[in-house]
Amino acid sequence: MEARLSVGEELDLGTAGRSAGDQFVFGGDLTSTEGGEEHVVGSIGGFCVITDLERNAGQCASTAVLPEGQITVQGGQAGIPVPGPVVNAVTGGTGAFRRAHGQVTQRALTPATWQLTFELLDVQPYRPEDGRGPDEAPRPVPPSLPGK
Repeated sequence: MEARLSVGEELDLGTAGRSAGDQFVFGGDLTSTEGGEEHVVGSIGGFCVITDLERNAGQCASTAVLPEGQITVQGGQAGIPVPGPVVNAVTGGTGAFRRAHGQVTQRALTPATWQLTFELLDVQPYRPEDGRGPDEAPRPVPPSLPGK
């Protein structure tokens, strides 16, 4: 899967010039070439906060939005805004990915195109018969109170 960024903004916060706390905010489409033809399969958005000026590194968080649900990713990266190859943790998800955990490997092909390889465990298939969409949690059932 590839992330094709349409937004990539560096925010100079606090002290003028590159400093700790500055941010890189990004967003765009997720594409796949499954079946030999490239098509958009979702979107991605996130941000990085600079914490290490020497390595141009920081902490990053992003969310991949797919028809089956969302996948959240978090971790450290060097080389912001064009990161070097990095493996970050899958921290959660919704819908089919609500129990997912694992990792994602990210490689910058160009400054605006990143290759993402998700390795997910415990992905649950979406079951339309349970009456909910991929982003909806199960509805809570009120406790039954005996004698009432």
